[in-house]
Amino acid sequence: MSLRGNLAYGTYRLLGALTGPLPPSIGYGMARRVGRLLYRFDHRLRRALTHNIRHVVGPDVAEEEVQALVREACVNIAKGHYDLFRVNRLAEDEIMALTRIEGLEYVEQALAEGRGVILVSAHLGNVDLVGQLPMVYGVPLTAVAWRTEPERLFRYALSLRQSRGLRLLPSDGPMMDLFRALRRGELILLGLDRAVSDNVRPVDFFGSPAPLPDGPVRVALRTGAPLIPGFALRHPDDTFLIQLEPPVELPNTGDREADVAAGMRMVVAIMERYIAEHPEQWMVSVPVWPMDSP
Repeated sequence: MSLRGNLAYGTYRLLGALTGPLPPSIGYGMARRVGRLLYRFDHRLRRALTHNIRHVVGPDVAEEEVQALVREACVNIAKGHYDLFRVNRLAEDEIMALTRIEGLEYVEQALAEGRGVILVSAHLGNVDLVGQLPMVYGVPLTAVAWRTEPERLFRYALSLRQSRGLRLLPSDGPMMDLFRALRRGELILLGLDRAVSDNVRPVDFFGSPAPLPDGPVRVALRTGAPLIPGFALRHPDDTFLIQLEPPVELPNTGDREADVAAGMRMVVAIMERYIAEHPEQWMVSVPVWPMDSP
């Protein structure tokens, strides 16, 4: 491991050890200060967030308003790390008290069909904390984790995220376990707003083509498993609302590529609606569109 990798891993472990045990009143207060420091000093992060949020809000919004959203996004990223550091210390009733679900009946009805359920989502609110909810309700969940470096840091983050039984597959590894989970009638969670493999296609996203993963739609068409969009939003008091949509009625004409393209347009339109409502909670820290795009 390089010196830089060792420093990153050591810093992350130290932050986890120091902030994980802190009560929310202190932990979130520290996260707000760290987020403001990220905005000021992490120029690469600020540039990527500005690029993404500008696409969401459009060219007519003043730059000061865009930067206010970017600054708040940095704060939400820091808050998300505090949530990750404490997630393995939270009891099940604490996790349930921090979250409210709308549309749970859609998942319950879909699971009753016995083909498993594909949840599609975006990096909104906090994936790490609300991703623990299915296990709290007794439903196994398998998801895909973006591979990061160094390896020790990736494994440490995985250990925190998987502390309650969530199963995460590295994005550069085999994905057959997703199909096995569906055959067992379980949930799988797939992101739609960031490519984790080469399986992407250009999709009109907030008026500009962006390479987005088409795996969720392909898997749904291949397996017949219901595809349900779901998104988490952080409230000002740092509790969360999870909103689940009805299953998407994907076209199935027999022309697989045309069906995938049409299905992607349907699901992306739903995702756009949630991101547009709270662009400051959309925490994708790499450019979604090519950096030379308008």
